[in-house]
Amino acid sequence: MLAFFTVIMATLVIVGILFTQFTTKMIEDNTYHQLNRYAVAVAEEAMRFKADDGSFAYFDTKGLETDASLLEQQNINFTLYNADRKLVYPETQVKETANVTNAEWAQLKQHKIIQKRGAKQANPADNSAANTMDVMKPFFDNKNKLIAVVVTRANVSTVADNLDMLRKNLLIAFLVSVVVAGMLSFILSQLIVNRLRLIQLVTRRVAGGDYTAQVEMHRHDEIGALAEDVNVMTASLAAQEREIEEQEERRKEFMANASHEMRTPLTTISGIVEGLQYGVIPEDEKMHSYDLIKSEADRLTRLVKDNLDYERLRQNKVVLKKKEFDSVPVISNLLNQLSGKADVAGDEFKLNADSPVPVFADQDRFIQIIFNIVNNAIQFTENGVITIDAWREPGEAHYKIADTGIGMTTEQVDKIWERYYKADPSRTKKSESGLGMAIIRQLIEVHDGQISVTSAPNVGTTFHVVIPDSQKKTD
Repeated sequence: MLAFFTVIMATLVIVGILFTQFTTKMIEDNTYHQLNRYAVAVAEEAMRFKADDGSFAYFDTKGLETDASLLEQQNINFTLYNADRKLVYPETQVKETANVTNAEWAQLKQHKIIQKRGAKQANPADNSAANTMDVMKPFFDNKNKLIAVVVTRANVSTVADNLDMLRKNLLIAFLVSVVVAGMLSFILSQLIVNRLRLIQLVTRRVAGGDYTAQVEMHRHDEIGALAEDVNVMTASLAAQEREIEEQEERRKEFMANASHEMRTPLTTISGIVEGLQYGVIPEDEKMHSYDLIKSEADRLTRLVKDNLDYERLRQNKVVLKKKEFDSVPVISNLLNQLSGKADVAGDEFKLNADSPVPVFADQDRFIQIIFNIVNNAIQFTENGVITIDAWREPGEAHYKIADTGIGMTTEQVDKIWERYYKADPSRTKKSESGLGMAIIRQLIEVHDGQISVTSAPNVGTTFHVVIPDSQKKTD
């Protein structure tokens, strides 16, 4: 409110001062112009010139009495001086007129017209002295010789009174404007304050944890833009809160799974070690016990390794060693390694790649990607077929791994990239951490590649991996 009031008051004061100054200057200029014309008229009335050569002859003051009477009615009088600075009219200075000083006379002889205000009158007690305006105008003959000086004086007390009245009216208008400005400032400030209070209430609700609060405001101005920003902020906080809650649920689930999975191998290892320590395990069973200890230790190692891999990928701390190689022999070797596991599940591999399929990637990470996808297909397929297609398209290598397993619902497909998610826990081996698909996606992203999946329950699942040739980018 104070800001609005200050701006309005400053504007009114500036406009009032400028208007007063402009009006005063205009009145003064008009008065000086009028006095100058009267001086010319007086000189033309009084001066007489010779007919033969046009030189000055004499002053004729007979008609000046009439002019003086007329001008006196307008509070104007005049004085006529000759070239010797002697008074021509009036013959005796019975009326109070302006006197010409030596300095002013010197200026008049140089063709200068003098305009001044507030000449002192003979009677010092007369306060109207400051309300006079004088014009001193010189006149010359055709030989540029000074003939006469006419001094016209106007008593501008009436004009001054009018200006005083104008100032009083302006003061009254100013006071009225102050009241109106105060009211307008209060109304405008309340409109803004009410809108800001609405935003304040919403921010307090957000500070209290209510991220569903929204500012209901549709004005297209700065405050409206601020309200929109607050709404965007609350929506973002609400989304983050939901994400945090989901992550917390996954973390709890993972901790429960991890605790269970760690407890089982640790219990197994502890029991076998205790049995070996006290000699309760027969000699012919000791090698089997050692194998179990190694298997359970490997299981713990994989669990820790998967978590470390995921965190490194998520924080972009994985350094890729890319090179170009033929991916077909790599995939063939990988299928040979997994053939035993596929035989147990009754699955059959089919590799469709008639020609070499070069790929530019980190070979170890490429193997990790294909291994996880194929291993996942074996895990969810029994007595089925797992088909791997590899081919080239301009600037990129394509790989499609399709199985005829149990498939997934649309909801399951949407969640398979989430950390710790297991599509079917009953079909997932106890050594699996639920990080495989999340790691695959991260690895493909650091290769600037793409992965997509299509699936249908009881039909099967197909993964499509695209890895671009980015060798030119790295040169």
